[in-house]
Amino acid sequence: MSVQSLVSSSKDADVVFRALASKYAVDVPESWILRNEPDVSTEKTCLCPGTKLASQFANAIPLFPWRCERRFVELAKLVATKTVENVVMCRFSCTGKKNASLKEILYREFDLLEWFNASPIKSLYASIADNRFANVLVRLENGCVCSVEVGATLPEENDASLLDRHELIGQRGVASDRVVDTQLPQSSVYLFQGNKTQHYTDVDAELFGMDNDGINLVRAAWAFVSDTTSDCESRIAELVARHQHLSAWVDLVFLSNESGKHVCLEGVC
Repeated sequence: MSVQSLVSSSKDADVVFRALASKYAVDVPESWILRNEPDVSTEKTCLCPGTKLASQFANAIPLFPWRCERRFVELAKLVATKTVENVVMCRFSCTGKKNASLKEILYREFDLLEWFNASPIKSLYASIADNRFANVLVRLENGCVCSVEVGATLPEENDASLLDRHELIGQRGVASDRVVDTQLPQSSVYLFQGNKTQHYTDVDAELFGMDNDGINLVRAAWAFVSDTTSDCESRIAELVARHQHLSAWVDLVFLSNESGKHVCLEGVC
């Protein structure tokens, strides 16, 4: 069976998103627009990654596109199905480019941490250097202890916007989103030519032609509009509450660094 890509000459996320919705006969309000960042020039309701809403932005629906990435879906499934039982420790590392925001990286990692373990953060202790490196020790409500290392040091010319690794250690079993003892993501095909190396990995036949970040964003928006488990307003309220919860914990990372103490949502622990 052949699958035709919905990505034509335009790789605009909103155009591709509406093509996907049309293919499966799902209505999308004309007043909504899908963007990687909020667009203050329009009055439309903007669907965008929650990381881009670190400061309050009216008329926006926060999405969590990394939850649509296959490696993360499989990690969450390993815990949910108890293939990895009783996770007692997590080791996360994520490095972005030099112009990346530590807050945005922490926001993403904290969401993955709670999602994988189906447990909210209880407290944390953080140390930050030069506003480019952060080491955070996190304890979840279920007792799991987590190490989260983030940084913004990759050169601008680096192909990947993020280099990360996530490892879950259970009382029975260990799981990781990278091959054992590797730090860099692997590609399916490599082309070595002169002093230049190109690599290719196809991850989505329907959205072939978009990069991984674009694919995840479109898939996250699609998952939201196609969800029929509850009414739209309730689902929007849940996403906004989730965004506010994560933003509060990101702010507490910097409070912990300044105070040198463990912190929780109620203040210093």
